[in-house]
Amino acid sequence: MKGAVEEVFYGVVEQLLDIGLIDLEKYFVEGTKVEANANRYSYVWRKSTTKYKAGLQEKVSKLLQEIEEIEDAEEREYGEKDLEEVGEGKEIKAEDLKKAVEKINERLKAEPENKELKKAKKVLEKDFIPRAEKYEHQEKTFKGRNSYSKTDEDATFMRMKEDHMRNGQLKPGYNVQMGTENQFVIGFTVHQRPGDSGCLKPHLEHVRAWLGEYPEVVVADAGYGSEENYDYLQQRHIPAYIKYNTFHQEQKRNYKKKKAIPAREFCL
Repeated sequence: MKGAVEEVFYGVVEQLLDIGLIDLEKYFVEGTKVEANANRYSYVWRKSTTKYKAGLQEKVSKLLQEIEEIEDAEEREYGEKDLEEVGEGKEIKAEDLKKAVEKINERLKAEPENKELKKAKKVLEKDFIPRAEKYEHQEKTFKGRNSYSKTDEDATFMRMKEDHMRNGQLKPGYNVQMGTENQFVIGFTVHQRPGDSGCLKPHLEHVRAWLGEYPEVVVADAGYGSEENYDYLQQRHIPAYIKYNTFHQEQKRNYKKKKAIPAREFCL
């Protein structure tokens, strides 16, 4: 459906170009955040995942060390050792823990009454492996983001203009970028990042992929002003009217007064 919508949309834009209602001369870009159809309290934070995963890694390393000590004791007594060390010197993944369980099962066939190995197996299967799989899934889902919603994993938590609690509450949503010319919407993209600055480059590349060319001039507000964007536009020889984010602040009298004072005197 997504591909069909874009194909129809840009097909209409090409017709507007053909009949001369637009010419990609001046391209006005603006973004708006749209709340996702997801639970507002279903958030997953990357910072929390990193913290909990680190704690799990410590517990797993400790358990594997205990298993190794059991093996060392049995080797001294029976001269055997068939449980290999798992994950030594690297991140221990859920797949490594499943291999450890397989090794324990092999040993339990020979020693069905070994309570320590039974206990270790139970902890791995009931606690450590499910948690490791959960954290690995969360890390894959983030895709460079700091958050996502459990009920809509593509949605990122961001601040919305419509804030019913009036406290800057973060909500799951998307950042929709639109470009207009002559009052026609002629380009759109949907992004998972909250800030407009990082959306400009992928937005223009997407429009170019469909229309075959960049707009001649790009116009946007200060939310798009960044060194990366200025450099990107300059390399592609696209003139742009985009203020940098401190432009209005620098127009104030207090700011100009501070700039006029020598640095040494101002610090005093």
